[in-house]
Amino acid sequence: MRAGALVVACLCLGACASEPEPVLCENSASTELLPFDSHRFVAHAGGSPYGLDQEPAYTNSREAFEVSYANGFRVFEFDMITLGDKTVTLAHDGHEPHYGLKIPFKEATREQVQGLRYDGKFELLFAEDLIELMVSHPDIYIITDTKWDHSLIAQTLVDMAPDDGVRDRLVPHLASDEHVLELRDIYPFPEEMIAVYRWAGSDVSIAARRDLYDVDNVMMWWDTRWSEETQATLSAAGLKVWVHTPHEPDLVESFLRKDIRVYSGGYISPCADPS
Repeated sequence: MRAGALVVACLCLGACASEPEPVLCENSASTELLPFDSHRFVAHAGGSPYGLDQEPAYTNSREAFEVSYANGFRVFEFDMITLGDKTVTLAHDGHEPHYGLKIPFKEATREQVQGLRYDGKFELLFAEDLIELMVSHPDIYIITDTKWDHSLIAQTLVDMAPDDGVRDRLVPHLASDEHVLELRDIYPFPEEMIAVYRWAGSDVSIAARRDLYDVDNVMMWWDTRWSEETQATLSAAGLKVWVHTPHEPDLVESFLRKDIRVYSGGYISPCADPS
């Protein structure tokens, strides 16, 4: 029995040894709330639980948040859905297999997903968990990338937030004209983000949204939508452009040199203050 136990222990140690450690770094990031427009990085889907390695990319987990926060991120984007019982959950649509879920999120209940983990490792979070993170970290902003039930999710977060100090740090992705108008009836969010991958249009029509809806930020795919011409048009309109999601550090740095902000999977210049 003792020999068998020793073999099991050795196997366990080997498995544990093969698990990558989070890549952490010393940084000088402020613990005070800075203006949203002073930040250059967003931790996409919470960032990576392994930090600068940037993988896996879509855990939307507490572990990803904690590592990214330690590495200096102060703006976080999370994918958000509702379940069949309208529970607001932090997960990307179509990622049910990562949680071992055999039915679509839209059919599942909280009871069915409670305790599930992304790839069996990373904690599945709910709306109240997100609000708790915002309360315990008063220096962060949260960009909400809602996949459906946009207004219901926004209303849920606004209702759960203990005060306007938390509500003012919620930054909704904008998916349509209708979405903007619905949000106006829920809360006067100080910052919002035009999500071009959801709300398409020409450069001119996107620029017009700056004045029409008083929105200062726009995000788009770095490789299929962004261009120097687009950048010039949107910058001239007063929009701050964020690109989603370059992977290679040299590419990230090239955007930063052009005063373009970046949705990042975990990389942050080089472990420095993101503001």
